[in-house]
Amino acid sequence: MTSEEPEAIVRRFIEAFDAADLDTIATCLGENVVAEVTQRDASTVQLQGRAAYMANIEALDIPTVRPRVWITQIAKVSEDQVLFMVEGKAARKGRKLHNHAAYLMTIKGGEIQRIWMVEALPEESDTFWKS
Repeated sequence: MTSEEPEAIVRRFIEAFDAADLDTIATCLGENVVAEVTQRDASTVQLQGRAAYMANIEALDIPTVRPRVWITQIAKVSEDQVLFMVEGKAARKGRKLHNHAAYLMTIKGGEIQRIWMVEALPEESDTFWKS
């Protein structure tokens, strides 16, 4: 159990993604995290557990691509929930991506337990990552 504020955990998570630090990303997540991740058609797919979420992140190959991601706005919704917006830019295989996403995260016991994600341009993001 940690006394770290939910906003600090969220910031550490996004900073780890920006730094392509997969180990830190994983340590921010609860073992049984549940995540709703935006799909190409703007629907979401539910990932259950740290291993499933990390497999999704690892498929992006962020250590090679090195996308830049940063928080543009953050708001504490309740004692254990944080709502925030991120902006991201990436380039790979001659393609560029500039996108925004919003996240609502529930943090308990110093770990992210629930993630809801929506993207501004899900089809463009999917095309970029799958090309």
